[in-house]
Amino acid sequence: MKGRLTWLLIITSLVLLTALTACGNPQPLPVAPTSIPTLIPATLPPEPTATLRPAALGVTFPSRSPSAQAAEALYQQNCANCHGVDGKGLVPDARNFSDADYMRGQSPLRFYQIISDGRNEMPAWADKLSVDERWDLAFYLWNFATPPEVLEQGKAIFEQNCVTCHGPDGKGVVPGTPDFTNVEWMAGQSPSDFFQVVTEGRGTMPSWQGRLSPDERWAAIEYI
Repeated sequence: MKGRLTWLLIITSLVLLTALTACGNPQPLPVAPTSIPTLIPATLPPEPTATLRPAALGVTFPSRSPSAQAAEALYQQNCANCHGVDGKGLVPDARNFSDADYMRGQSPLRFYQIISDGRNEMPAWADKLSVDERWDLAFYLWNFATPPEVLEQGKAIFEQNCVTCHGPDGKGVVPGTPDFTNVEWMAGQSPSDFFQVVTEGRGTMPSWQGRLSPDERWAAIEYI
């Protein structure tokens, strides 16, 4: 009887020891596999839009160089009633073409588009004037903001300082210089664009800020 009790105590102790050992070293619970999130395909940025040249915008350029003489007659016949013979404007909201500050920020292309399509109270002239006639007017309007003496001053400055690279006819002598007789290129430029280049320089062209006064730079640009 005593021996049986002893074996019972031994077996009980072994069972308890096994249970305690299992509690001290618990087996990890099975973990469900982690799902890998579906990656959204990367979206490439759109290709940069190239700056469109006037020709790409559907603009038709003249078949000849703009004529100031032809434009003067066209202006007096078709435009003076609203804009005045001096370009200062007669009717409300008519542009004052003698305002040099305003004109220096404009381009012939912009005026051509307004003349062709109209704006506000101004009618469209695309069905009344030819392409050449509209370009004549678009380039002519700067005459109202440029006195003859300024043109003479600009001519003298150009001949003294600019012809070496740009040539006496403005077509360019040094490689990389623009052709001032290229109507398509000139149409998109404003006097302010030229003033910045003349002042700061660009490429092989030096800065003229310390050589010509602002008025002299403007005079040369108006002559161009």
